[in-house]
Amino acid sequence: MAAATSTALAFLRGVAPRAASLPRASSPSPAACDASRRGRAASLRASTSRRSRETEIALDQLDDAAAAAAATATATTRDAAAAPAAPAPEEEEERAPAPLRLPRDHVPRHVAFIMDGNARWASARGLAPSIGHERGVEALREVVRCCAAWEIPAMTVFAFSHENWRRSREEVEHLMALLRDCLRDELPTLTKENVRVCVMGDLGMVEDDLRRAVRDAIDATSNNDGLRLCVALSYGGRQDIVAATRAIAAEASAGLLDPSEITERTFAERLASGRALPERVREPDLVIRTSGEQRLSNFLLWESAYAELYFCEKTWPEFDEAALRDAMGEYARRSRRFGERA
Repeated sequence: MAAATSTALAFLRGVAPRAASLPRASSPSPAACDASRRGRAASLRASTSRRSRETEIALDQLDDAAAAAAATATATTRDAAAAPAAPAPEEEEERAPAPLRLPRDHVPRHVAFIMDGNARWASARGLAPSIGHERGVEALREVVRCCAAWEIPAMTVFAFSHENWRRSREEVEHLMALLRDCLRDELPTLTKENVRVCVMGDLGMVEDDLRRAVRDAIDATSNNDGLRLCVALSYGGRQDIVAATRAIAAEASAGLLDPSEITERTFAERLASGRALPERVREPDLVIRTSGEQRLSNFLLWESAYAELYFCEKTWPEFDEAALRDAMGEYARRSRRFGERA
């Protein structure tokens, strides 16, 4: 079409006849002049008629070329619309964590996490706290995958403290809904990865739909024998110690327990962790807290008596495989003496 257009335009530029430059005859006769004028006029009419016809042909060719191009474009569009849509590419599976490469006796059996800094992460980016909590769920997902891949027997996460009930109603409702949805949405993955879920805390304070999600997760994973994921929900260490003390006092008062037989083991069995976890992994070997804070904040107070404490400057949404690997490496370099001399 482009070639036909160029040819036609070049031709059209030559349509207008140029004036003939004729030599002047010396003293022509009137008859000769008339004959000459009639001949030039006839020749000009013939040339103009021929060129007009050629112009029409060229314009017709332009119209035909344009029509052909339009028809081709229409057919291409119609064929593209009729063709089946290409299948969407399948989502790539998440990359498995790299091996930990530490001696087994230098790997903790139980790691506890104080997941701090969700709101601070969001605030630093001009976002609502709820966005920080949602991003924290993604960080938790990665940490669970790492602990399962590295064959760590147990991990406990401080999901919602007894003191967190003091926060605004809007934030509390969002956190409760997020926990409920997280338990439901992650359940197929947790089941597939052989993770066993347990929950400890005062569940009498949470809504019915969250309690159902907790019960469903516990029941659905009860036969799994891999990583034990313990969720501390509506939990406080002091409150837990008080509840265990009351239980022991009630048993002693009823004559079911001799006060002289009360031991540390007796007490530990009546703590929330004693009901949720087997004895060999009941106490954390390593407690990790993010966001630069250096305190336990009423978390596993009895159980953490001999735990190694690791404080990370990163906020929880920033805590990833590399950060967890650093914590594991630091734990492996420490010497745990439990009151004895090295």
